[in-house]
Parts: sequence; C-alpha cells; structure tokens
Amino acid sequence: MGEFSTLFNLWVIGAAMRNMIFLSLTSLITFACKPRFFNNPTAAMEATIKKGQKIYVEPTTTFKHNDIAVFDYLGEDYGSPPDDMGRYRLKEQKRTYRIIAISGDNFAIRNGEIYINNILLPPPPLAKTEYEIDSKVDLPEIVAIDPDQISVNPNGDTLKYIAPLTKEEANHYAQNRSIIFKIEKHIQQPTPFDTLYARASASGTWTMDDYGPLKIPSPGDSVLVNEINYKLYHNIPGIHQGLNVLREKLYFVMGDNRHWAQDSRFIGLISQSKMYGIVIE
Repeated sequence: MGEFSTLFNLWVIGAAMRNMIFLSLTSLITFACKPRFFNNPTAAMEATIKKGQKIYVEPTTTFKHNDIAVFDYLGEDYGSPPDDMGRYRLKEQKRTYRIIAISGDNFAIRNGEIYINNILLPPPPLAKTEYEIDSKVDLPEIVAIDPDQISVNPNGDTLKYIAPLTKEEANHYAQNRSIIFKIEKHIQQPTPFDTLYARASASGTWTMDDYGPLKIPSPGDSVLVNEINYKLYHNIPGIHQGLNVLREKLYFVMGDNRHWAQDSRFIGLISQSKMYGIVIE
C-alpha cells in the first residue's frame, strides 16, 4: 500500500509539472504572437500611415501581396547626425513598407505606374505621388503637408510646386481652375547610371518612375551576383559575388509615399528570414 501511495504521489507531482510546463510554453507562444506596437518613424508610408503614428504589428511567417510588412534591415540611421563626410552610421532597425511583388513575379514601373506580371497595379487609396502644380497664388496648405517634401519655384507670376499628394488631393486642385493653371504627375527623368538604385543590370534607365523590368527570383533559382546587381541582393543572408543558389522567398517592398521612400528600389529585395510581421490596420 505504501508503494502504491508513493507511485501515486509521484504521478500527481509529474502531472502538475507537465501542466506547469504546458502553461509556461503556452504563455511564451502567446507572448511571441502578441501584436507589438511601434511608432512609424518616417513619412515613407503616408498618407496610409502617418509619420509618428503608432502601428500594431503581428509577428508572422506568412506574407502576401499588398500586406504592409515590417522587416529587419541594417541601414542608415537618419535619426543620428552624419559624419564629416555626410555619411550616416549603420543601425539595425525595423522598416515598414507594402509588399508589391513576391518571388516568381515580373515587376516593372513605367511612367510612374506599377505593373505586376504585365497587369497594372492600382495604387492604394491613400498613396501619395508627386505632382507639379502651377498656381496663381500661394498654397500654404501644400507647404503645410511637410515642408521637407515641398519644392517651390517662382516663375514670373506663376508659383510652381512639386508636392506629394493623394489622388483625392490632386483632383481637388485640378477642379480649382480659378487659381490653378496646371496640375500633372511629376515623373523623374532618366539620368546617367545612378548607383543609388538597386538594379538588375547596367542596361536601360532605372529611375523611381521607370524601373525594371525585373523578375523576382524564387527559391532554387541560380543568380549570378556582380558589382552591378549586388545592391539588389545584398540583404540576403550568405549572398556573395559569383553564382548563388537562392534558398529563400524574396519580396519587393515599396512605400505608399512613392517619391519619399527608401524602399526596394534603393535597398534591394528583402528575404523571408528578414521579415518580421504585418501591420494590423
């Protein structure tokens, strides 16, 4: 009887320990999957997400087109002062952009319009695009959007603005012909080869508004990386110049504020292992 009592007590203790372990693991998993919140540091996603706005992020390993994703990136810390050469120190940080293209997609920007697999991709409702506005009068409300994003060029009796606007804001000015001479999209003109852009090759002109075409490689694809296209692939862990066999899904991300975002056009493709979560809107 004493032996049975001892065995029973051991079973009870073991069951209690198993329950404690289960509850602890459950708590850890719940905490890991719990949405985190961050303050959006830049205007790259305006007007969808405002600069300084609190955003809630759900950690996940599953991402799809049009998700607003948060990912880890080693990049310039614009919150710190530059050195004497104008260079910013590098810092591990989380960035927030929209997923536009995924491994297997054919991606291109033509005259400011995005095409995925040769199909026009409409911009998000609150996305901003740069417009040129010729006005008879001052437009203080334009400057108030963000003085750092506005270019004003007086030309005789005409004030010429270049400003990021949503489609609704642009339509508002287009209808006000009593003070507006002209409003049209501002398309960046091609320039000689610019190392700012993450390019697949040296051929063709790649700008913010004319980019690609680019086939987003898939896991298992072989990619020859060289000094021309290295910036496009440099975020992939283990990447090197020479022949590489890709192991991860890749993402092309862009800011909704299309002309004020240091996105994949500049920093290259983002690999699956760098992805952190999605913004809960």
